[in-house]
Amino acid sequence: MASTFRACFLLLCCIPAIGFGAEFSPDQLDFFEKKIRPVLAERCYECHSAKAEKLKANLQLDHREHILTGGDTGPSIVPGKPEDSLLYEVVTYQTPDMQMPPKGKLSDSVIADFKKWIANGAAWPEEPVPTRDGGEMVEEFDLEKRRAEHWCWRPIQNPAPPANLKNVEWPRDEIDRFILAKIESAGLKPAPEADKRTWLRRVTFDLIGLPPTREEIAVFLEDESPTAEETVVDRLLASPHFGEKWARHWMDLVRYAESYGHEFDYPIDYTHEYRDYLIRALNADLPYDEFVTEHVAGDLIPEPRRHPNEEFNESILGTAFWYFHEATHAPTDVRQNEADIMDNQIDVFGKTFLGLTVACARCHDHKFDAISTADYYALTAFIESSARQEYPMDPGRVREKTAAQLLELRKKADAELAKISPDLNPGDHLTAAANLIRAELAKPKSGDPWAGIVFEDFDGGNYEGWKVEGEAFGDKPVTESKRSGQTVTGDFGKGFATSFPDKDEARGNLISKKFTIEKPFINFLIAGGSHRNTAAELWVDGKMVLTKSGENSDDLKPATWSVAAFVGKEAEIRIVDQNRGGWGHIHADKFVFADHPAGDADAPPMPDAGEIAGAAKKANLDTDRLAAWCRVLVSPEKNDKKPGGFFAKWLTKPDVANGIKSLAQRNTEARENFEKSATLFENFEGDSLPEGWSASGHGFRATGAKAGVSFSGKHPISVPGTAASNVLGQNRVGTLRTPTFEITTKQIHVRARAQNLFARVVMDNYHMQKFNGLLFRGTYHPKVETGGEFRWFTFSGNLDKYIGHNAFLEFVDKGGASVEIDEIWFSDDGPPPADLPAVLIAATAGEGTVPQNLNAAWQSSISNLKAGTANETDTQFLNWMVANGLAEISTLDPVFAEAKKINDGLPGERYALAMAEGTPEGSFVHIRGSHRKLGEPVPRRMITALGGEEGDRLALANEITTLKNPLTSRVLVNRLWHHLFGRGIVPTVDDFGPMGQEPSHPELLDFLATDHVKNGWSMKHTIRKIVLSQTYRQTSQPDPDLDSEKIAVTDPENILLHRMPVRRLPSESIRDSILAISGRLDPKLFGPSIPTHRTQFMTGRGGRGSGPLDGAGRRSIYGAIYRNFLSPMMLTFDMPGPFGPKGRRSVSNVPAQALALMNDPFVIDQSKIWAKNSSGESDTKARISVMFETALGKPPTDEELTALEGFLTQQAAENGGRLDENVWADLGHVIFNTKDFVYLN
Repeated sequence: MASTFRACFLLLCCIPAIGFGAEFSPDQLDFFEKKIRPVLAERCYECHSAKAEKLKANLQLDHREHILTGGDTGPSIVPGKPEDSLLYEVVTYQTPDMQMPPKGKLSDSVIADFKKWIANGAAWPEEPVPTRDGGEMVEEFDLEKRRAEHWCWRPIQNPAPPANLKNVEWPRDEIDRFILAKIESAGLKPAPEADKRTWLRRVTFDLIGLPPTREEIAVFLEDESPTAEETVVDRLLASPHFGEKWARHWMDLVRYAESYGHEFDYPIDYTHEYRDYLIRALNADLPYDEFVTEHVAGDLIPEPRRHPNEEFNESILGTAFWYFHEATHAPTDVRQNEADIMDNQIDVFGKTFLGLTVACARCHDHKFDAISTADYYALTAFIESSARQEYPMDPGRVREKTAAQLLELRKKADAELAKISPDLNPGDHLTAAANLIRAELAKPKSGDPWAGIVFEDFDGGNYEGWKVEGEAFGDKPVTESKRSGQTVTGDFGKGFATSFPDKDEARGNLISKKFTIEKPFINFLIAGGSHRNTAAELWVDGKMVLTKSGENSDDLKPATWSVAAFVGKEAEIRIVDQNRGGWGHIHADKFVFADHPAGDADAPPMPDAGEIAGAAKKANLDTDRLAAWCRVLVSPEKNDKKPGGFFAKWLTKPDVANGIKSLAQRNTEARENFEKSATLFENFEGDSLPEGWSASGHGFRATGAKAGVSFSGKHPISVPGTAASNVLGQNRVGTLRTPTFEITTKQIHVRARAQNLFARVVMDNYHMQKFNGLLFRGTYHPKVETGGEFRWFTFSGNLDKYIGHNAFLEFVDKGGASVEIDEIWFSDDGPPPADLPAVLIAATAGEGTVPQNLNAAWQSSISNLKAGTANETDTQFLNWMVANGLAEISTLDPVFAEAKKINDGLPGERYALAMAEGTPEGSFVHIRGSHRKLGEPVPRRMITALGGEEGDRLALANEITTLKNPLTSRVLVNRLWHHLFGRGIVPTVDDFGPMGQEPSHPELLDFLATDHVKNGWSMKHTIRKIVLSQTYRQTSQPDPDLDSEKIAVTDPENILLHRMPVRRLPSESIRDSILAISGRLDPKLFGPSIPTHRTQFMTGRGGRGSGPLDGAGRRSIYGAIYRNFLSPMMLTFDMPGPFGPKGRRSVSNVPAQALALMNDPFVIDQSKIWAKNSSGESDTKARISVMFETALGKPPTDEELTALEGFLTQQAAENGGRLDENVWADLGHVIFNTKDFVYLN
């Protein structure tokens, strides 16, 4: 059976090879310009070029002729043989007395580039040979002369189609007239018109990348109307699959990828949003001038285009193309890294939109084109003035709309703040509470703390009676003291609750059933992290009143909540873990309701509710506030620099206030000394973000000079003079960026209150430091936590290595985080001491007793709040009072509840890779491409040959799309022509300059460019016009009356298009066709990429989990593009690697392609699926015919049908006489391997 299969395979799929005869391919020259010439210019030309003051060893390395001739020691290279080349020998330091460059060996990667360059023939472009004249090179760069001499700079004309044609019946439109004129002038004839099946298969693949169905074929064959072709084309242009096909062409240009390559192939997040943007834009026929503008400056468009249903900003998504470059996590020179990335970005920009090799001017004025080095660096200035961002898309504009709602709520709430009474007299309540606690301390202590009511000991083997949220606590208690390498000690009985089932990443809650407090104490065992969000919490009447965390230990220790004030009230216990990372877990066991405390034996006891109520009535005080002050005084906190510890100590040692007062004075003096030697960067005094600062999303805003309501959930009054992400609540999300500055100090200090904040210094636009904690230690903080207080955090560590570099700071809140930034300082020294809590300052700042000072502070803070002059100490004191139940703003409870409901209802955010405007700045010419040798300054501007206009990126986009620009529309229509005919009117679609080829039909190119613009820059209009032309309808066989020798002499490469070229399907269409024919194709549009299926040979660092063999049935465009793990089948059929712009794919014809179709498990599996799905036809001949037509768009000839029937008979005989699905799968596999399947006639 197998031998018969191979025989049939060889019979049907022998494909002739195609050769290419260019000495140096565009890819080889591109490699030279990017990898070799910059190194020669920077490291060698000083001593070995026409410009060298003194030529050493009589050797010039500035032209291939000089290198082949060599100097004193003979030829420098032997093309094709690096091991025999002197240049390779000296750069590898093989000979001790001949090592170049003498000041330091080239990196291994650069040496590898030189080896590859020599091995491939030492490609060098045709250019004048530099000669020496007194040490100076006789060479002149005349930009105006070059612009005047080359065709691409000339204004676009609107030529009339040729009129004097012999065959006046043949042309259908203007395109045909231009084509026919050239054909006739060469003495040739156009080919006959293709039959309807051939044309339909051709146009269907060209427009949507899929084969026509049998139903579509039948409809077209039956339609005899003169508009039948137009009906087909309009249907295909309207298909949602049109965008999928044509987006892939654009992805080749922008080197779309989803990972950075290099050693670890780190991911580029959110890239699929750009791919989906492309598909939507092309399906909507977005005018090309707008399409270009969105790519270059979509973030700057004043009124951006929005998604018709989800309302998010579509325009900004186009800017992602700037950032699909490769990147390494460990550059030893960040500035060099930035320069190399910008080189790639400029290369993509120049070739994609202008058809120019602008990047060739990085090290010197362009050797051939009207592009100067100053032009190159004027364009890099746009990139240097921008920033990479992960843009929150806000589908449905939910965050935008709710932000407006919350701002209105906040205005109303601010008015309520004025109603807080200044006569609260917190000092009087403190005095009464202190008397109660001192009385409790005087009572004798006795009794067993564990002799009460056991509420939960977790010995039952389950969480019965508890509500489990999240994954952290698993589905049952732990019944062993050792778990995943963690040894837990001190547990009681058989089990305990833990949020450390595997690692600290999981989050979740355990919530008890509700109960009534009957005893004055709740005793329990606790261990784990000391974070606020890894804790046991007591909730009474819907509010958290007490909490207890571990001590960064896995030893369970006794703890006590004194709950006498809550006896008779309904409560619940929550064991929470909302922390990831170090000590982000909690263990808890044995909750007992008792008459005596178990833990914190030194903590004062809590008076019972009756005693508190009696004392309140006697002193005419508020009972609830008095109980709250009692809870403050019985705090187990030992640190007297924290409120609980201070007041607990003050009970017995009132002179603690003097120590705090002295410490506050010392802190003030230390702060003054700090400011003398530090430089203030920002302190946010204004009512809006400072000039030059930028924020994305709807989270960050300035709190302004006046304190107001905050919906942060923890601090009801905002601190004035900050930049905050949480004023309107948690989950607002956004990124805050500073202006660009020069790093001048060893440390950058930020004073902020933060939770789960990502913050970093972005040096020279480098954004990969999170992948390398060694090189970039101290320049980023993945998770800033300040414990609910304003604290200093510092960028230091390796920051001193980047003094002199440009940088900006970035603060990121992606939800589940928050930050209020108060001030930022630059300093060589450490930050000043942390400020004392505001309530301690309030309690000790005056000359009276602590209660007297508190009364005065309260009145002053409320007065300042109403006057709009409250400072941070005022607001922090008020917030502490409210948070501890010592003061109420109950009239705001409904507003806070409404704000919480709005924020809790926010969906998870979607993000997209995008560009953001940064600090506008020019650049400098880099002498010989070296960032270490800066030349003249250059502003942000367009290249001189296209006007040289200065401005921002939006102005640059306007200069690209202006009708005065002769390149943009020409480049675009040439690309469309290339994809429909396999060859552009200008064959070098990415290079319209002198190194490229001239147009075969210049008048047609200008006609199409003009027509494209006249018709609203519509790509669909131009495509429609081309595919409905008679030129496109030709058969791929020349006119039978033409003499083959005549063709061989006149138009051997079919440049005049006297016939339709035969084209191989692109890799995506081959794979997608297999899926469509087998019936497995999932037509779903959009969404995250499907991971690449990894074979056993796809190994290496950075590997991800393998995707399904069939890519989940999705079209190839939805397959992930990981640079180090590209699909072998796609590569075999010439999908380009995503390393640079590729407007023209290679089209190879190699044995590996036949082997892939024959042996790839994907093809074999799909053949089997096809066999199952084709079983509806009972007649053998009919089933063969259906399968043949489904795959090839035509029925088999009688001869083919007979051959295929014979094949089935032989296969069945080898299959035990059974004509089952295995045999039909073999037939499908054979059809997939035919030449007609992978080629378009």
